[in-house]
Amino acid sequence: MNTSFELVVLGSNSAMPAYGRYPTSQVLSLGKDSFLIDCGEGAQLRMIEYKIKRNNINYVLISHLHGDHLYGLPGFLGSLSHLSRKKPLTVYGPIGIKEYLETVLRLSQSHRSYELIIHELEHTAHTTLVDNKHWTLSAFPVNHRLPTYGYLIREKPAPRNINKAAISEYALTVKEILAIKGGADLNRGELQAFNAQLTLPASAPRSYAYCADTQVKGWDKQHLKGVELLYFETTYLHDKVEQAEARGHATTVQAAQVAMELEVGQLLIGHYSSRYKDVDPLLAEAQAIFPATIKGYDGVIINL
Repeated sequence: MNTSFELVVLGSNSAMPAYGRYPTSQVLSLGKDSFLIDCGEGAQLRMIEYKIKRNNINYVLISHLHGDHLYGLPGFLGSLSHLSRKKPLTVYGPIGIKEYLETVLRLSQSHRSYELIIHELEHTAHTTLVDNKHWTLSAFPVNHRLPTYGYLIREKPAPRNINKAAISEYALTVKEILAIKGGADLNRGELQAFNAQLTLPASAPRSYAYCADTQVKGWDKQHLKGVELLYFETTYLHDKVEQAEARGHATTVQAAQVAMELEVGQLLIGHYSSRYKDVDPLLAEAQAIFPATIKGYDGVIINL
């Protein structure tokens, strides 16, 4: 599969910048489409540092209205005008995101060179937001202290690939090749071949699920079963489980258990409490339960 599917972690801390980590923000690139997922303070600086072209971002996905997930967004929107953006930008977020952005932009007398499209979410179940021929984007409610959504980006299954050996073996014409790529069998009277004989299976579609901030209990996760990469917040080590649950967060052990339950390919952790200067112990605690755990950290790049 030639289309890129790349995740860049811009910020991995919770609440505030600390120890070289900025608050939560990520960029997912899927072919020609790029998604900015949350936009904490410092996100733009990371984009510049990691050579991410801001004008290439088509969608902004905000999980909730806590400042460490959206205080960088007004500045990002303003910079797009300075970069002479013309194409529209679509923002998804909970109820209140429209008022927040329109108020900040109005009071700061910000000029925009592009159309800003804001969709407020008030869904109580897993809901598809965008469905095109290449991928789907959906949102789902999680369980935090205020309305919060996770996001799931799934690639559409690609058609089977033509087997090059079959082209010469059957002397396939261009018309026949196009028909076979579309799923047809070969039928030349007595000469027949099934599509499966003429093609090779395409790569499995890729998927990414983003869950921040949330407790592990109190919401439906079944639509995340088997995703290739799951981001799940790990604000605390498990010795702080009572504090985590009281504040609407999760621990390393809880996130790893969710990853096992959902049979995901890999678990990406992050949203670290500023009490931890070194987050390697959080990684070790998660890996002890779910070995395929990746330490989310500013600058980490994952290619699926």
